[in-house]
Amino acid sequence: MMAEIRMNPWLKISILALTFNLVPAQLVYPGAWTQKKSKFFLKMSGHYLYSTSEFNHNANNAPIFAERPGFENASFQDFSLTTYFEYGISDRLTLISTLPAKFLNSRWDRFIEFRDENGNPAKESIPESPANSGFADLSIAGRYLLLDRAVVLSLQGGFKLPLFYDARPDNSGSPLGTSDIDLEALFLIGKSLQSHPLYVTGGIGYRHRTGPLHDELLFNAEIGYQLKRFLIKLNLDGIRNTTTPPDLAGITVVTPLPGGGGVVPSVVVGDQHILKISPAIIFDVSRKLAIQAEVMHIFAGTNTVNGSIYSLGVILAN
Repeated sequence: MMAEIRMNPWLKISILALTFNLVPAQLVYPGAWTQKKSKFFLKMSGHYLYSTSEFNHNANNAPIFAERPGFENASFQDFSLTTYFEYGISDRLTLISTLPAKFLNSRWDRFIEFRDENGNPAKESIPESPANSGFADLSIAGRYLLLDRAVVLSLQGGFKLPLFYDARPDNSGSPLGTSDIDLEALFLIGKSLQSHPLYVTGGIGYRHRTGPLHDELLFNAEIGYQLKRFLIKLNLDGIRNTTTPPDLAGITVVTPLPGGGGVVPSVVVGDQHILKISPAIIFDVSRKLAIQAEVMHIFAGTNTVNGSIYSLGVILAN
């Protein structure tokens, strides 16, 4: 008689629940400067992530699904096409929008346990590779210039809207997002050094989440240097949850107690801590056209994938 391992219902959140905060085109990290009136900045880029490991609920590097019995050889692949747009409504106010289209594929070997015809314990591996694709979350924001003197100060506020995707796909594949509306507020600062082709910028912010996940603190710092037609920049950004993982979709998980007791979670996803470093280079083809190459490496975190996102984009501006 075959006795299949029961799948926890939270498996339908799948691996992307560990990653939806990571793939680029978030409201944060645009820099403190606003566009001049009627000026625009358009960036169309492709992003690729492949990972077989994660930072688990203890912030340790481990294979994906290592804590879930019955699953092995798991991997996650995310290819995204993102459109990022800024438009100067006035010299002080800039409208910002971001729209990603995602093509996701998860893979794992799921084991079932049974007894053979002789009554001996046996198991069988079933490979699964669910895919999902479509538009993810539309982000809309406004950035208002507060001060433009020795330093630039601005405020940015916006929201994220889910776009008609299934939060729990029937094929147990990765969802395209949380399906919840998020609100963000950011304080941004920047400075260009007139004596050198160098700039620094950064910001801090707060993300309010309307779903079961907890709110998040956002922070970022970036430095850039212009070398003729090349702009070389380095970005460090992170997300710090207002609660301490581990938890399950905003609900605290009870881990085993010394000497026994407690509950062993079969799925640990949800609230995250993330640290990411992103070197990039931009080549000015002309005054209105540029090409950007970037690598975004997740080097620390909790409940998030461990890996690098490779990005190539085209920038248009007037």
